[in-house]
Formats: sequence, structure tokens, C-alpha cells
Amino acid sequence: MAILAAILYPPDTDIDALLAGVARAMAASGARVGGVVQAHDTGDRKGLALVDVGGGAIRSISQDLGPLSTSCKLDTSAMADIAGHLERQIDAGLDLLVLSRFGKTEIDGGGFRSLFGQAMLAGTPLLTGVRLEHAAAWAAFHGGLGLDLPPDEASALGWARAAVA
Repeated sequence: MAILAAILYPPDTDIDALLAGVARAMAASGARVGGVVQAHDTGDRKGLALVDVGGGAIRSISQDLGPLSTSCKLDTSAMADIAGHLERQIDAGLDLLVLSRFGKTEIDGGGFRSLFGQAMLAGTPLLTGVRLEHAAAWAAFHGGLGLDLPPDEASALGWARAAVA
């Protein structure tokens, strides 16, 4: 059984709701679940935030660079803080880690990329979302160690239950 799984999804899929549903179901069954899903930043509807699936805390990951900025709005400092928090959760012992995306930032070597390796080294099952357009980069990253899942909660929950058992 692969301990690394990704839900491959088309752009119109609410991947965060799907991942949050799996996290809630697993936590309700007694599993120690950690990780984050994306949400709109409540302070700036144009920005993004991450919601801690274990405790519900919301943290903005967008920077306000001004209305004329064309630079990336991702707050790398906030991402590093969140990654550190998730690393401590992995070290403390999780049954399941949920990460909202393996996306462009992770493909480029940043974001939460290091958490994927840390979870695998710790033997912590990890569930993430990967847009279909990034499937080849995802496959190159995991090198056959990961599993691709369809974009439905039943499949993801089935994998999670088997991985945690």
C-alpha cells in the first residue's frame, strides 16, 4: 500500500472541500489528522489562506503587494511558518497528513515540497491534490512511490482508511 496518494482533479473540482471531508471523516473515526486545505482569505477575498484541518485555525498566505504589482502574492514567510508547524505535527506522530496541493510551487522546489519527503520518511500517510495539468510532474516527483486517485471522496476515504489501518 502506497503511503503517498494524490487526488488528480480537473480545474472545476473543489479539491479543498474534498480533502477537508476526508480529514473530518478520518478524525471522526479517531485518527490523528493534521495538515492544511486552502480557503479564501477572509480579510482579502482576492487572497488565499490555509485552514488547519486539525484545529480549524486560518492563516493568510497572501501578501498585499499593492494594486499595480504583477509579482507572486504568495507569502513565503507564512508558508515557512506553517511548514514548521506541520513538521512538528509529523514528528509528534500523525496517522494522516493532508496537504492541499502538490502544485506549481512544489514542482519548482518550494512550498510544502519538503513535507512530502518528511512524511514518507516518518511513515505518515499523506493525501494531497494534484491538478490534471501537473500529473506528469507529480509522477516524476514520486517516481512510482505514490498512488493516483480519482476526484471523489469515497475513493480518497477508502485509501485513507486502508493507509491508516
